[in-house]
Amino acid sequence: MSTLRITAGTLKGRRVPVPKDDVRPTSERARQAFFNIAAARIEGARFLDLFAGSGIFSFEALSRGAVLSVAVDSAGQQLATIERLALEWRVPLRTVRAELPRDIRRVSDNEFDVVYADPPYAFGAYDALLNAIGTDLRLPDDALVAIEHRRRVEPFTAEPQRLRFVRRAEYGEVWISLFEPRRPGRESGTTQDE
Repeated sequence: MSTLRITAGTLKGRRVPVPKDDVRPTSERARQAFFNIAAARIEGARFLDLFAGSGIFSFEALSRGAVLSVAVDSAGQQLATIERLALEWRVPLRTVRAELPRDIRRVSDNEFDVVYADPPYAFGAYDALLNAIGTDLRLPDDALVAIEHRRRVEPFTAEPQRLRFVRRAEYGEVWISLFEPRRPGRESGTTQDE
């Protein structure tokens, strides 16, 4: 079984197994780049990992100082592996089995400072996912929402109701679109990173 390496923090160097059906784990470079962008928000954050797969984003966030991570996926076996590692490494990680975006309210009991979603490339409900995150989750005004998608694809066809686009980060075959909650007086951004 292949593994992914945690790149920084208290768990740096530990390995997370990649599930057999997780055919497209986010590259280490793209993962590191996201955590560099979100660095100031991770320490003390409540992190939500949607379409968690291996759970690598949850473990990376906890390693870098998040106080809680909730990993959400539809595959019970993957979640069981995440739970086992969380117990072994003694980190505050909780798992929720859910179909997204339909069941996103199953995690609405917590407020989340950082949300990372990594849907499969064939996922066709990006607008519904973004609106569910903005509408059904409790997000503070300074929350960061990141949605990973295929390079050169613009999966968002409608302006989200409660979130605004901030920037897009581009790393090889991966693009990460970043959003924040709308607040009066804050304009939409259009910046990109290479």
